[in-house]
Amino acid sequence: MNIMEEKKSKMYGNPLLKPDKLALEGIGPGLLPNLMHNLPGMAFRCLNDAEWSMLFISEGCVDLTGYQVADLIDNTELSYNDLILEEDRQRVREDINDAVQRHTQYQIEYRIICKDGKIKSVWEKGNGVYDRDRNPTFLDGFIIDVSARILAEEELRQAAENLAELNATKDRFFSLLAHDLQNPVYAIISLSEFVAENYDNFGKAEIQDAFLQVNNAARGVFTLLENLLDWAKLQTGQIKTQKEIISITKTMGYAIEHYRKASLEKGIEIVFEYDEDCLVESDMRILSSIFRNLISNALKYSHPQSKIKVQLRSNGAHVTVCVIDYGIGISRLHLQEIFRIDSELREYGTANESGSGLGLILVDSFAKLLDAEIQVESKLNQGSKFTLTLPRRI
Repeated sequence: MNIMEEKKSKMYGNPLLKPDKLALEGIGPGLLPNLMHNLPGMAFRCLNDAEWSMLFISEGCVDLTGYQVADLIDNTELSYNDLILEEDRQRVREDINDAVQRHTQYQIEYRIICKDGKIKSVWEKGNGVYDRDRNPTFLDGFIIDVSARILAEEELRQAAENLAELNATKDRFFSLLAHDLQNPVYAIISLSEFVAENYDNFGKAEIQDAFLQVNNAARGVFTLLENLLDWAKLQTGQIKTQKEIISITKTMGYAIEHYRKASLEKGIEIVFEYDEDCLVESDMRILSSIFRNLISNALKYSHPQSKIKVQLRSNGAHVTVCVIDYGIGISRLHLQEIFRIDSELREYGTANESGSGLGLILVDSFAKLLDAEIQVESKLNQGSKFTLTLPRRI
């Protein structure tokens, strides 16, 4: 073996060894085919032309693209460039050309369209092969399917975004809750202390008035905690609907009666208008919560000595319930924020009632559970109209 043969032998894996020596070292003529067969992706050599014209492709081409090797060699059926998703082609070409011009290896991810129309994400690693004048003649490389990894990364990214959003929502909610509990709890503490310290100086009417204020504050805390419990159940998926046949007039009547005392204290008349009773197949507890929150919201933002209208209408397969007040209203800029927990819109009621907005957030979430829809129309200083549309399903 001369010097040149020895150099070639070292460079190319001892191709000049005799067959018996090959067998002893475990290397034989079938090595390259076996390696190509076991590769998880596709090895290739192509021309450095506009079509990436394939000169050699390993059999992994079938699993990767769905096409036979013969379909792509010499662009028989289509070129490899045709497989690359059109939106990715320019970027792929620019990245590869840049690496080839700099005589460096490239690594790139892009998408291809398989024979069955499925889009896969692939990772390609390769380099240019140059002629004696250092012109890039060929590209040698390897391509594997990374769709599963890309999908996992996207799911992980989405999960991280969802977690960040949940954390932000939680922080916002706790801030909102602490703020809205502060006023009624302070009222209970201060009024009870004041009465205890001055009990002997109060008449019966003054003591009664103080206790009524304490009672109002306590009812506000109770409503907030009730909504808090429902919201927590919603977030953890603990609320399941149980459908039954429900009378809208009776259910709304109970909600109105629930706030009868509060409406009398503000001098607000609640008028319930309907032509006939409407029966729906729905969840009694969830629907009752929606009605109570709509009435509570209307009372909170109505001016004393005003009126609230509740209108019930039947429209074939649907029933609409409208709660209309003539209070402070909502500006157009804030109208789309009232059902969002991350909204900065917090407005105290006309009697300085807390304005957490949690009740309306629950209304929106509960309506979706019932396959219903809640809509709002409002004008600043003119009042608001909330319309709940329910499917009858009977």
